[in-house]
Amino acid sequence: MLEPLRSVLGYYWPKLTWKLYFWFMNPKKVTLALLVVAVVAMVASKPKYRRRMVSVCLALMAAYWFLLSPLFSVPATALLSSFVPADPGESADAVVVLARAERFQGDRYGKALDMVAAGRSSNLLIMGRSQGADVLRAIDQRNLSPNMVSAVCVKTTKQEAESAAAALGARGLKKIVLITDTPHMLRAWLTFQGLGFTVMPHVEPLPADVSNRERSLLAIREYLGLVSYGVLGRFQGQSPNTLPEVAKAVADDFPADRCFMTADQIRQAFMLS
Repeated sequence: MLEPLRSVLGYYWPKLTWKLYFWFMNPKKVTLALLVVAVVAMVASKPKYRRRMVSVCLALMAAYWFLLSPLFSVPATALLSSFVPADPGESADAVVVLARAERFQGDRYGKALDMVAAGRSSNLLIMGRSQGADVLRAIDQRNLSPNMVSAVCVKTTKQEAESAAAALGARGLKKIVLITDTPHMLRAWLTFQGLGFTVMPHVEPLPADVSNRERSLLAIREYLGLVSYGVLGRFQGQSPNTLPEVAKAVADDFPADRCFMTADQIRQAFMLS
């Protein structure tokens, strides 16, 4: 019974949450919608329920504006990060950088290359095709030479973790530095650990110009994601010894010839000299 649910949620959940995110990002639309509901409630409901319906609508409006304020965004984000251990700075088999919209990505790629330059790892896994091209340009500018691979068949955190298993687990690379932003790290850390990776989380703060409204909605999306991933069993822990088995299980979903690009392939595709 859980399998059909997992399939449906796995397909629709990311689209739904981002649609809700962008809708709630527009206070004018949300406030107008709640005002319309309040007016309809006044006109359509019976007199004895009218005041109650209007009060509910006004309470929802107040709650919405509270959720967009620093009074919510700051503690909500801090709570997410409080469960994540600090990066111990140890050497790793690979550095894995998760994708994010450019507005939210901060200096995650610069931090990854700093780690390569410092000798923490010579293996670099970048999520995303265009992100891989940007990182390769930075690699050339800094005269670095990591073994870089870009995963190009990923849209969700689950797919990022599984593609990492396919790319790294099959080669026996288990200990990773995982780089993503503050709100996303808890869910990402638990997901990668659940597949058998030994994870050192390295949190990249959101850029300073990201508004409290955006921070609040990113945090809410992560809380919903934690619940859905927990229900779907995506945090179930695997031993590092089982990571090669996980890699085999997901290999058909992430074929090397379609879902991974080497530095040379990125150069050819983007005509980088």
